[in-house]
Amino acid sequence: MRASTFALAALGGVIVGLTALAGQAPAPAGGAPVTLAGPPAPFAPHDVATGLRGGYQVVAADVNGDGRVDLIGLGSQMDELLWYENPGWTPHVITRGAPVMINLAAADTDGDGIPELGLAYGFGINPAQSAGNLALLRANGDPREPWTRTEIDAIPTSHRVRFARIGDETILINAPILGAEVTDGFADSGRHSTPLRAYRAPDWKGETITEANLGVVHGLFTGDWDGDGRDEVLTAGYVGVFAHALGRDGQWSRTELAAGNPEEWPQSGASDIAVGTLGGKPFFVTNEPFHGNQVVVYRDAGAGRNVIETELVNSHSLTLVDADGDGSDEIVSGGTRAATGGRGAKPGVYFYKALDPAGERWQRMVLDPAIAANTCVTADIDGDGHEDVACIDNTQPWTLRWYENLAE
Repeated sequence: MRASTFALAALGGVIVGLTALAGQAPAPAGGAPVTLAGPPAPFAPHDVATGLRGGYQVVAADVNGDGRVDLIGLGSQMDELLWYENPGWTPHVITRGAPVMINLAAADTDGDGIPELGLAYGFGINPAQSAGNLALLRANGDPREPWTRTEIDAIPTSHRVRFARIGDETILINAPILGAEVTDGFADSGRHSTPLRAYRAPDWKGETITEANLGVVHGLFTGDWDGDGRDEVLTAGYVGVFAHALGRDGQWSRTELAAGNPEEWPQSGASDIAVGTLGGKPFFVTNEPFHGNQVVVYRDAGAGRNVIETELVNSHSLTLVDADGDGSDEIVSGGTRAATGGRGAKPGVYFYKALDPAGERWQRMVLDPAIAANTCVTADIDGDGHEDVACIDNTQPWTLRWYENLAE
């Protein structure tokens, strides 16, 4: 039944792949965004909340330890960080007074069944005016009550945070989007170094992973990319996609996985990254270039670019989901708030299904045409054993929404 759900959708599908898209021009810079063609993806939308001003990120985690996946909604224009309790989606305040929140990550670092949160706030793209605060938040017994916030660092333009499990340690990773010396924003004509930082319990003292990344570093992923049982830290930015590994000798290494978009700086490299499984083998997918129009599949490190999409507007969300339970991941990607067609335009979010084991051809489906999907995540939200999706809208009415997997 699960396979037939996709087969029926495929009858009217739009098939995209390297051969079909290689000769197409990028999406035009002017004109209103339009919903890309494709049948509906096999998901049903459910609104969790509205009014999350500046809707920037959604995180899926069991916040209260009851076995259900809750959702945390981060709005960069809000004074409150909120989590929503599954199944009724009752909101609870985590913290107040953290201006311009930009990113968070969740992991149970002390084994009490309640996750700790890493939170980046005080964000700005001008390093001279960006506090770049990094804090650790802990629940005080009952996670429904306000949490304790402890500042652990301040690095200008702190932008992406993730936890990584390496050996017996859970490490917090902080990826600023620009280096401290940049004076011309995302253009970064000086091609400055952008640091990548790590913090270890119990004192959460910072250490530098690398300063070799240059210019914008936008994407951050942590997971076991090489199958050695230890998470790697993957970054995506102007100089490409890199894997950073902490060796058993305590030293960090840096390995290029892909150069990304071959255009000149600042249209070079990649914007976002996600890692999954396709045909029994690991693969990774990127949005390219920075806030760009492409979805690109890489079967191996150093492999060629399979550009499966060239029509996204202001790409910003990227996650993988094994929606049909066949062991191969599908791709979810979409655009955030777009100046094209008006500042509040909603570029939509899309679902891509591989049509062959090698992942050369992909079918595009429409997950949600009426959202500026700044971030999407994957989790079994309703507890039925099938992976669902949740996204947050970066335009009014600033909706947090989850999408129920309809596979049976």
